Amino acid sequence: MELNLAVLGLLGGLITGISPCILPVLPVLFLSGGAQGARKESIGQSSRAEADNRRPYLVVAGLVLSFSIFTLIGTLVLSALPVPEDTIRWIGIISLVALGIGIIVPRFESILEKPFSWIPQRRVGADRGAFGLGLTLGAVYVPCAGPVLAAITIAGATGTVGTDTVVLTVSFAVGTAVPLLAFALAGRTVAERLAAFRRHQRRVRVVAGAMVLALAAGLALNVTDAVQRAIPDYTAAINDKIERSIPAPGINAGGAPASLELQECVNEAWGTGHSNPGTVCGPAPDIAGLKHWLNTPAGKAVDLPSLQGKVVLVDFWAFSCINCQRVIEHITDWHDTYQDKGFEVIGVHTPEYSFEREIDNVVDGARRLGIKYPVALDNDYTAWRDYGVSAWPTSFLIDATGSVRQVSIGEGGYDETEQLIRKLLAEADRSPRPPLAKNGQ
Repeated sequence: MELNLAVLGLLGGLITGISPCILPVLPVLFLSGGAQGARKESIGQSSRAEADNRRPYLVVAGLVLSFSIFTLIGTLVLSALPVPEDTIRWIGIISLVALGIGIIVPRFESILEKPFSWIPQRRVGADRGAFGLGLTLGAVYVPCAGPVLAAITIAGATGTVGTDTVVLTVSFAVGTAVPLLAFALAGRTVAERLAAFRRHQRRVRVVAGAMVLALAAGLALNVTDAVQRAIPDYTAAINDKIERSIPAPGINAGGAPASLELQECVNEAWGTGHSNPGTVCGPAPDIAGLKHWLNTPAGKAVDLPSLQGKVVLVDFWAFSCINCQRVIEHITDWHDTYQDKGFEVIGVHTPEYSFEREIDNVVDGARRLGIKYPVALDNDYTAWRDYGVSAWPTSFLIDATGSVRQVSIGEGGYDETEQLIRKLLAEADRSPRPPLAKNGQ
């Protein structure tokens, strides 16, 4: 079992490392981790050559180490402290700003290194700066939320970290490190071989620092999300094929759904992306027990049984999940098109990272995505467990009688889902079928 988990984690990490989700950090790795680590002897210098040779490895090592630690225990640690849940993220962003300035201004970099000057017989410069940059990147690194990462983050957030979770985390980190390291080493090779890099080392350093500052600004202003959404997920097909080859219960951190019928539909969707729309998956579990709601009168909870007679889509999402954001573009379209025909949407926001537990952050994320329908905050993973969810995004389409008629995991299949919505509205004796939503074909 542990061997299977290790293979799954390794493959999941490899795919994540080449996916669009890590594009915002690649320029930083290429320039700050790679080009700055060019061997000095190649440009006629020998000082600190050994430290520079190690720079790409140190940056990537720091990134995967801090990401793994923060993912596994960051949420638990922050929840036990009287500080906001997004503290780690903002510390990371501020640290990126400081490191970016330090790369551009060597005198400022020396000030940053002074706290470590007590370490005997060790120059902190390139070594510590590289590892520190990696540690900082790991604190703000938000890759795609595949099933492997879902299992790790849910286990970490709920305090159920065991041997299986550690195996998944380590193998995922190693898998992610391989393509990231290859990219950093490519940057170093380019810097060593191109005369322009050798002649303009100072300019390369300034550009590298500017890229770090740009990444910090992009993260603070959520510009990176828009960039990632705009780029199609070219790894989706291989990601689905590999990760769904492992049975869902093997890495299901969510628990069993309320009924056997729903469990079977979730398992079917795991393998194909969507359960059979002709299958009745049993009654939909209620979600009224969740305390915090957005986009409802006075924050009042939505009672799912009270919506019988309407067609309802329950969507599990997280605001920093790029896959979720792409799916939500279609869900908001359906909501706007079919709401007056008897169609309702309920978003269930289940946090993947600690900063997604902050209500203000969720409010801002919902606003940016144009979400107007009710959203429940599932910070304790109550509804996640009740529905047997294993990955972001997952949605459940419920007919007018309160039965789940389709389970969807991941992206794609939008036309099929919209056609089923229209069919269920017709079954509910609503008005004649309206025009397709603008994303429909």
